[in-house]
Amino acid sequence: MTVAASFAVAIVVIALVAGYAMLSQLPRWRWEEPLRKEMRARPVTFQASVAVKVGAVDPMESQRGPFYVSVHGDAFEVATLFPPFRFLDGQDYCYRAQETTVEMVHGVLHDWIEIRGQPGSGAVPIRIGRRMMNRQLWDVLVSAGAHPIGPPPPL
Repeated sequence: MTVAASFAVAIVVIALVAGYAMLSQLPRWRWEEPLRKEMRARPVTFQASVAVKVGAVDPMESQRGPFYVSVHGDAFEVATLFPPFRFLDGQDYCYRAQETTVEMVHGVLHDWIEIRGQPGSGAVPIRIGRRMMNRQLWDVLVSAGAHPIGPPPPL
């Protein structure tokens, strides 16, 4: 196989992987898009950098970042600040606070706040956390309208 043919095959494989990643996120993007537009029209009332675990069901899932949680009144998003990653990997999660629950999950290195949407809402469960700041994150999300499950993190 020539170098040009190998290069063409590599480009096709990369395009297929990127296409699959984008298509798998399409239902969630359609569900979140009206909320995302509504949120971005409002001022940010709180923002902080956080570590993220996506899926919240696999304890071995790797962290991705850097992410920021941005609260806009009664809604919030957890997103990377690098727009191409948001688009290519779907690293942008939007939630209406009243339609979510927050629960503390104890981890090996540090604790996490698990965010879950209502069943059937299409919201992806994620875990966010930041050492020495989980209580503040918890309080902000609950103040925005998220429903707490269990006790809050310690002060």
